[in-house]
Amino acid sequence: MKIKASILLIVCTFISMNCFSQDDSIYFPQEEIVIDQCADALDKNDCLSYKIEDEVLDILEGLFKKRNQEIDTLKARITFELNDLNQINDERTHTYINDKKLNKKFTKELNQRIAELHVLRVDNKKPDIYRPKYFLNYDYLTSNNQLNKIPLDSNFIFKGGVIEEVPLFPNQTRVNAQTDRKTFNTLMQLHIGSNFVYPKEAIAKKVSGRVSIMFLVDKEGNVGNIKTKGPAPILENEARRIISLLPKLQPGRQNGLPVKIPYSIPINFKL
Repeated sequence: MKIKASILLIVCTFISMNCFSQDDSIYFPQEEIVIDQCADALDKNDCLSYKIEDEVLDILEGLFKKRNQEIDTLKARITFELNDLNQINDERTHTYINDKKLNKKFTKELNQRIAELHVLRVDNKKPDIYRPKYFLNYDYLTSNNQLNKIPLDSNFIFKGGVIEEVPLFPNQTRVNAQTDRKTFNTLMQLHIGSNFVYPKEAIAKKVSGRVSIMFLVDKEGNVGNIKTKGPAPILENEARRIISLLPKLQPGRQNGLPVKIPYSIPINFKL
């Protein structure tokens, strides 16, 4: 009988930030997109944010009557990157709204509209190895069939491109985003493979299946908040044990600031 575990690592997004002493020259001033409609604007970031918000509101107006009436706050989230031609990369554009009844049509239409924006130029352009991401957030309170904008916390106000750096293993050296993720994934797989023990009870009972694991890398690089979901507690316990053995990591960063980052790892237990 052959026993093995197959591992797929998926990197998720950050949760929050804190202060971090670092050379800011890489991160600031932040990369700034200038679209045609904002060429003469004094604040190019505000202009871009308002332009995209106009598209958000236009789409929501057409879908508003179909919304889930139980949701009193609509939250729109937008993330995108630029391609090699300094235009918005439609393959790296992701939008979301917290209403399942609206989300499919909302994201399809908004993705298309964002991709059609023409970038006139990019100010404070960063080297290609960093590939800043652009995050825009819009929150609205629904009342009397109207949308009332909710002011955002200062950390979520759009200020330009954001450079994200994933957590690293203790002796891992930062190279670039793509290489860092690939190396981290490889080291994670090695860690899981070297510590993996198929529970004897599960073998005897022929218990197998996929266990989904979520854990958090905090701002100090500590691994915690491990959660699992699988076909049997005995497999979930083994998955939690493996992740709990991870060393203290180098924390992930956003514009040089340490951030909390959640990870999702499905492990397939096969007999």
